[in-house]
Amino acid sequence: MVKRRAVSKADKEMQPDRLPMLYKTLVPLTAERQSGYYLSPERDYAYANMVNAIPVTTDEFAQAMRNYPIVLAGSDIPTPVALVGFETGRNDHVTAEGTWKEGAYIPAYLRRYPFAYVRESATAERNILCADLSSVIFEMKGEPERALFDEDGQPGQLLKNVMDFCNRYDIATQRTRLAMEEAVKLDLIENSTVSVSRGERTLNVDGFRVISEEKLRGLPDDVLAGLARRGVLNIYAAHHLSLTNFSAFGSAL
Repeated sequence: MVKRRAVSKADKEMQPDRLPMLYKTLVPLTAERQSGYYLSPERDYAYANMVNAIPVTTDEFAQAMRNYPIVLAGSDIPTPVALVGFETGRNDHVTAEGTWKEGAYIPAYLRRYPFAYVRESATAERNILCADLSSVIFEMKGEPERALFDEDGQPGQLLKNVMDFCNRYDIATQRTRLAMEEAVKLDLIENSTVSVSRGERTLNVDGFRVISEEKLRGLPDDVLAGLARRGVLNIYAAHHLSLTNFSAFGSAL
């Protein structure tokens, strides 16, 4: 069972109606309400042990491709996801102790958790740093350097680092969406199915999409040249190379 901290009713009432995957709460962080919060030096990924697909940005493709198949999920503008488990509801990269499999890349989505920037309102431009206060990463005592806020009510250095990481993650997410919008516009995305075998057992993995290599080769030369100049072809290549990782699922059957 995944451990969670208790969250006050007042904090829950402050969260948005829709929560991102894995988040149980998402509450704005303020010195007034979280002045006594500290960050644990330990990371526990047990909260992600029941998801087999984690969002990844195109910035991460070169690293994630070494360990996971990267596929596209969603029917409109797709979201790239790293498949971290063969079976729905099972993450093969979270150990029984809640650590991540040694040597495997940890997606930025998980490294960002339990924090996230949330738009102040639908029409506002300002983002507010929020957190899933049910996460066990929060403690009520600790060394001063691990406090969210200092004695003057200002963000501590760890929280400043979190804010910087969340900002860079959001920028990478925006770049990823633009890349996916372009792939849709160029009609490069197609449905795909993969068969994974081990011995006498064969299972089909479907319900995902990929960038079609055939459609990509069929693009006009000037379009391909533009994609190459902007580094987009490198992103597509990393995506295609990552699909060879489906073979690793066979050893887990």
